[in-house]
Amino acid sequence: MEVDWYYRLLSLVVLLIASAFFSGSEVALFSLDKKKIKELQKERNLTSRYIINLIESPRSLLVTILLGNNFINVAASIIAVTLALDAAAFYNISIEVTLLSQIIILTVLILIFGEITPKVWATKYPLTFSRAISLPLYWVGVIVYPVSKIIAEILKAISSKFDLGKDRTAILTSELTDLADLSVEKGTIEEDEHELISSLVGFKNITVREIMTPRVDMTAVSIDTDFDELLKLIVESGHSRIPLYEESLDKILGIIYAKDLLPYIGKSDQVKSNLILKNIAREMIFVPETKLINELLHDFQSKNLHLGIAVDEYGGTSGLVSLEDILEEIVGEIRDEYDIEEEEIVKISTNKYSVLGKLPIDELNELFNYDFSSEDDDYDTVGGFIFNHAGTIPEENYSLDYEGFIFTIKEVINNRINKVLVESTQSGSKE
Repeated sequence: MEVDWYYRLLSLVVLLIASAFFSGSEVALFSLDKKKIKELQKERNLTSRYIINLIESPRSLLVTILLGNNFINVAASIIAVTLALDAAAFYNISIEVTLLSQIIILTVLILIFGEITPKVWATKYPLTFSRAISLPLYWVGVIVYPVSKIIAEILKAISSKFDLGKDRTAILTSELTDLADLSVEKGTIEEDEHELISSLVGFKNITVREIMTPRVDMTAVSIDTDFDELLKLIVESGHSRIPLYEESLDKILGIIYAKDLLPYIGKSDQVKSNLILKNIAREMIFVPETKLINELLHDFQSKNLHLGIAVDEYGGTSGLVSLEDILEEIVGEIRDEYDIEEEEIVKISTNKYSVLGKLPIDELNELFNYDFSSEDDDYDTVGGFIFNHAGTIPEENYSLDYEGFIFTIKEVINNRINKVLVESTQSGSKE
C-alpha cells in the first residue's frame, strides 16, 4: 500500500506540473506582441517555428490548452480523492472531514502551483516561457487535434449563429483611459504615454470649435493689399499660409502661400502692382465649427490641405483651423521659432492664479477642484465664462465675484479677455 501511495503522490505532483504547463502556456503565447512575433518570424530556429505555428491558429490553440488543463485538473482531483479515502480508512478519520480537507488542500495547491505562479512567470517572461513549452504543446495539439477541431468548429458555429464577436473589440474604448490611469499608477507606462493614450481616446469627440483659432485672432489679408504690405505681414506674423478675403472675413476667397510670392521678389514695382492676389490664392475648405476633428483630419489628408475656415450656423467665419491644431490635440503643444510661448496657468500664491482667457473651462475646474461649467451655458473658456456672467464686455480691472471665487480681468485685447487673475476665497469644492 505504501508503494501505491508513493506512485499516486508522484502522479499528483506530475499533474500539478502539467497544470502549470498549460496555465503558463495560455498567458505566455497570448502575451506575445506584434513586435516579438515579427522577430520570431525572422528567426529560423526550431522553437520559433513552433511558436509561430501555434499562434497562427489561436482558436485551436486555446481549445487545446483548455482541454489539457481541464483533463489534468480532473485527473488530479480523482487521484486526490482516492488518497483521501485511503487516508480516512487508514487513520480512522471521518470521510466527510477528510474529503473537505482534500478539496481545500488541492484547491490551494492548484491555485498556487498550477495557476498563479506559472502565470506570473509567463507574464514576466513570455518569450522565454513560450520557447520552453512550444515543442511539447505543439505535439499535445497534434494528439488532441480531432477533439479540439470538433470543439473549435462548434464554437465557430455558435459565434456565427449569435453574431458573437462581430462588431466587438477586446476592450471598450471608454475603458482605455481607466486602464491607462491604472498603468501609470503601477508604473507600467510613463506619464507622457498616459497623456498620449488619453488624447487619442478623447480625440474623436473633439469639435473644430474647441481647437480653432477664433476669428478675432486670425491673421488674414484683404484682396486690396499690395505686395509689400503682404510681404511685411507674412514676415511679422511668421505664417506661411494666410487667408485671403474680400470686404470682410465672412468672404474668404482662398489661401495665400508665402512660397508663391518668391518669384515676385526682386521684380519691378510695376510687376508687383499688377499682381492680383486672387489669381495666386489656393483652395480653401469650409467646415462647420461643430465638425469632429477626426473627420476633418481625413478631409485634410484626402485633399492635401493644411488649413480650413470654420463657419458658424449662419455661414459667417468663426475661426481658422489647421492641421497643426489637430495634431496638437494628440501630441501636445507644437512650438516653432515664431510662436510666442505664453503660460496658460501661472501660480501667484496659494489659491491665486493668473490664467489666459482662452484656458478651457475644464482645466479651470481641475485647477480649483470646482465645477464652473454648466449644461445650460454656451461657453468653453474662462473668457466665455466671464462674458456669460458679466452680461457685458468687461474692461481691464473688472472684477467678478462668483460663489467664493474672484475673477479680475488683467488684460483685454480687441474686446477679448486675454488674462485673468483667479482667486479662491473658500476651502470647499463643488462636485
